[in-house]
Amino acid sequence: MKIKKVLICGSLALAVMLAAAGCGGSANGENDASNTVGTDLTHLGTQQNETSPGTESNVIFGASELLDDDFSFSQGLDENGRWQGVAALDYVEMFNHGAFTIPASVHYVSDEEIQILIDDMLLSHAVPTQITDRPVAYGDEINIDFVGSANGVEFEGGSTMGMGTYVTIGVTQFIDDFLYQLIGHMPGTVVNVEVTFPEQYHEASLQGVEALFVTPINYIAGDPIIPEFTDAFVEEHMSDFDGIETANDLIAYIQEFLQHNAVMEYLYEYLMTQVAVTSIPEPLFNYFKQQMLQEYVDEAMSWGMDLDTMLDALGYDSVEALVEENREGIEIDARFSLVLQAVAEDAGITVTAQDVADFFLENFGSEDFSMFEEFYGLPWLKQFIRNEKVLEYIRENAVFA
Repeated sequence: MKIKKVLICGSLALAVMLAAAGCGGSANGENDASNTVGTDLTHLGTQQNETSPGTESNVIFGASELLDDDFSFSQGLDENGRWQGVAALDYVEMFNHGAFTIPASVHYVSDEEIQILIDDMLLSHAVPTQITDRPVAYGDEINIDFVGSANGVEFEGGSTMGMGTYVTIGVTQFIDDFLYQLIGHMPGTVVNVEVTFPEQYHEASLQGVEALFVTPINYIAGDPIIPEFTDAFVEEHMSDFDGIETANDLIAYIQEFLQHNAVMEYLYEYLMTQVAVTSIPEPLFNYFKQQMLQEYVDEAMSWGMDLDTMLDALGYDSVEALVEENREGIEIDARFSLVLQAVAEDAGITVTAQDVADFFLENFGSEDFSMFEEFYGLPWLKQFIRNEKVLEYIRENAVFA
């Protein structure tokens, strides 16, 4: 069983993450779309609008001269994904990356930690006791269906489609006094709920409209029935994951997952803060400064405002003040990138265009990475994947104390 990596490149990421099963799920089956242990391929770093970095998005930046008008993610990188004109080994005091020591306190995984994840997973697959022998009362969590109509015509979005939904009277927000009309009725009965949509309702065609919701009460949700952690449970819920067939298989998988996360977190922290760097080349600091500013520009655009207006709302009196506030983070990003390149230089780790295609084939199911190349540029993608290789190289060769 191979654990996928979480990779960080500056403050943007193209991440391949292993997510814990169903953590935070409801015992009554709510929010259970991901109630399995699995590999979740997550892309963090896309913009919140359709404008590519370095193009029209900078038009609304304002009068400040700090933002590079043609910033792009591959800016300052050569065709191999290395910083142009920068020999990272000249700035980084090299450490024993080929036999990096991981303290026992970092990689040790206790039975209690494993049990917490198992308990969360079991809870996410719990089902409620179905109470049907008493009427609905205020504060009850109940399972209902409903079909809504206005003037005898069903309207879009006004039905549960017979799938049932959980609501809690006094907590869940429905229009008018919808849920309060269910109080006193027995499970198994159908209640004709009459409501009036608010005048300011988001759907204009329903504003102020009187509606009827035919509402079967399925049951009152009681205490959860939590399944046992058995081979049968694993077989039922983990059948899509290769190599996980028994409870012991899943325990080993969780242990590896927790250990991997702890080791990588320790490694990130070490590379970012503990490796000696004599100085940060100005092009790197400027790059990560521009990247940070671009993120703020994109955020401002997503709110329909210019950067100066958003910064004023956030309490910054200038772009310069924003940069100064974020100086430490910018320097950490630059240090991290410089250290990763230095290790790659020292260990001879490189990336070709085929390596990029192989990465996307493995993680996305296709060698076509043209969409990502258009957004980030091939040099950035090469740097990103090279950084993954560096991190994996250090982890695979680490000495576990």
